[in-house]
Amino acid sequence: MADTIVDDRAVFTGFDSLTYAPRGIEITLPNSSEKHYIPDVLEELKPKKKEHLPDFSCEYFTDEENCLVGLFWSDGESKRNYQVFGDIMSFDATYRSNRYSMVFVPFTGIDNHNNNVSFGVALLASETAETYKWLLRCFLKAFDKQPDVVVTDQDPAMKKAIEEVFSGSRHRLCMWHVMHKLSTKVGVTLCNTTDFKQRICDIVWTDSLSPSEFEEGWHSVIQDFDLSDNNWLGDIYDMRESWIPAYYRDELMSGLMRTTSRY
Repeated sequence: MADTIVDDRAVFTGFDSLTYAPRGIEITLPNSSEKHYIPDVLEELKPKKKEHLPDFSCEYFTDEENCLVGLFWSDGESKRNYQVFGDIMSFDATYRSNRYSMVFVPFTGIDNHNNNVSFGVALLASETAETYKWLLRCFLKAFDKQPDVVVTDQDPAMKKAIEEVFSGSRHRLCMWHVMHKLSTKVGVTLCNTTDFKQRICDIVWTDSLSPSEFEEGWHSVIQDFDLSDNNWLGDIYDMRESWIPAYYRDELMSGLMRTTSRY
């Protein structure tokens, strides 16, 4: 068995279908005492890549205890998607797997039928800036091109990684991730018993306003409801150019600004 390469069952159905232990690196997944094998994809599957998995990319790294920290992969179809639809991409780390507490990170775009297309996916055991930097470098290694626009939530670790690795991309924030906190930050009573929420949504969820019209509408709402001392509203206003459509009406955002969570 020492000279056996991973067969098609491992490639297409997973290692559970094998009747022998594949060669590779034995690792421990987070929050688990079980041992798992990650084969050396670049070496073990090289003879089969051209036949079964053209342009397949896979990267991973472990910590000092040999525990899996990051895993990234993308296939040929994903790369073709990126060549056509990769000008705007969402980078969403809000999905968590239940078994190992790893974060599922899809890189997603939108095609010309407004459907999701996948550019690649990852599993991460930590959400530090260094981990995100590693992931974005893996992405660049696989695609050799930064997106024009990358959309994320407000994670400061993501922001730091994007500034360093995707330095040529414009970073935008997902509107949904900002606005879904509204009731919590200003009060449920205000949102449910007045027209505050409707008025704020009317100036946020539209690309028909100019920047000056948005700012005039925003200040009017803040003044009418005596919210000038609300720090959260002040914070999201200060970063308005990163998430309010009035500031980039000429950019085709493919619906990703409204929500990165399209799965």
